[in-house]
Parts: sequence; structure tokens; C-alpha cells
Amino acid sequence: MDTDIRDEIDRSFGDGPAHPPLEQQLAAGRGAVRRRRGVAAVAACAAVAVLGASYALATSGTSPDTRGVVATDPTTPPTSAEPVWEDDTPIRYVDGELQIRAGVVVHEHVENPYGYAPPRTSDGLDLTYEGQRQWILAELKGGGFGYSSSVPSNGWADFDAWLADQVDGAVPGDDGWPATVELAADGRVVAAPGAEIVQRTDDPRLGDSFASARTPTGAAVVTVQGETRSYFVVWRVIDGKLDVITTPPRDVVGATFDELLTYARAQYASGEGLR
Repeated sequence: MDTDIRDEIDRSFGDGPAHPPLEQQLAAGRGAVRRRRGVAAVAACAAVAVLGASYALATSGTSPDTRGVVATDPTTPPTSAEPVWEDDTPIRYVDGELQIRAGVVVHEHVENPYGYAPPRTSDGLDLTYEGQRQWILAELKGGGFGYSSSVPSNGWADFDAWLADQVDGAVPGDDGWPATVELAADGRVVAAPGAEIVQRTDDPRLGDSFASARTPTGAAVVTVQGETRSYFVVWRVIDGKLDVITTPPRDVVGATFDELLTYARAQYASGEGLR
């Protein structure tokens, strides 16, 4: 009996894999990044003597004109006197000036956020290198340079909030997110002015990595006046001070409160957390 070869091919393919569970989708939605507050990497490099620059230089000042700029190779090959990139860093200082590696996309550049006097200097950059978005704070000092970096939204609302926190040493909670909850005089955690708690629990069961036993903790979905989407927050009260951790609104869309709690528990059980 003749068989249509197209039917045989169609039957050889199954129905395909099942959709991943929501916890995986939430994790992927956050870019599968670590949630640690503070810097993600520190690189210390020796200063490089140079007779010429082989890659495009970043512009000076707080520079909106650098948004989306891609550093490119020079039109002529470097000479033997020009330095080559000997490590895997997206930026470097050459002869006292910042250089951006070829192919790096600069979304925002703030020159000298520390306000150092020459020859010291510093630079804050929101950039993409090899497909990875990074927030970087670099310093040139003492004959060498170093930089710290963080994954975007790793506890801060935006690049400006992160940079201000790194430069000014802002107090915990000054992270650029809107106020969602606050500590009342009687010790209760209540909605902040202009905010409304939609759902909450005072027993989120986030584990010892989040807070020790008998530490007041909680979690809630909160709306904020003027905002179109809700926030998922978790909190702990340590030595009479409220520490609130906020997740981006995009992570709340389409998820139930129980699903958000399940994701948070998994994050703290793994040691990653939500920052």
C-alpha cells in the first residue's frame, strides 16, 4: 500500500516538549541573573602606557549622546606601539582617558561621578558587552584602575539609583523604588502613603537565609498611586529597622500571589535571593 511520505514525516515529530513551569518562566523573565545586592564583579588592572588609542573613546560629561553608541575598531590596524586588549574587560584607561572596547554598546555614560581632581578620574556606564547588560563604576587612580559592576535591576530601580548608591553610600532602602510599605510606631508594617496593599502575608516562610527565627517578616503585592502595575515586595524588621526588597513590576504580571511566594522561597533556598 502506498504511503504519502509527507504523512510519515509529520508523524515522526511528536507534540513537542511541555511548557516550562511558572517558576522557570519567572526566573527567565528576570534574565536568569544573580540577585545579590552590591557589585557582581571587581576587576583590577595595571595601567597601560600608550602612544595612541586603538579603539573609540567615550565622550565626556553626563552624556545622553552616548546612548546606544557602539565602539568600533579603527579604520587602520594598530601599530606595534599601540596597546592591545589583553584581558576580557569592556573598558580600560589609556594615558588617563577612558576607552571602550570594540563592539560594546554604551547606553549611558556619566563622567567622573566621584568628582575626583585630575589625574584621578571615574566613570559610570550602563553598557552591553557580549550580549550582557552591565552597570559599571570605574576608577583611575594610583597608576592603575579598577571597576565594579552589577546586573541591572539587581536591587535598584534604574542605573541612576545604582550609581548614586555606589557613589554616595546611600542608606538601605534608598534604591530608587517607590515607597510601598513602612514601619508604624507600634511596630506594624503598613502601606506607605499613596500605596495600597492588595495581598499580604506576615509568614512568608522565606527561610533562614532571609531572616533568622522570630524576626518579623512579610510579603505583599502593593499598588502605588500613579503606577500602572503592581509591585511584589518582601520585608524583614531587624533591630527596629524595616528592610524592604522590591521586585520589578514586570515580574508580577500574570503571576498569582502564591506563585510569587513560591518563586521567592526558591530564590532564598538557593542562596540567590531577590537582590
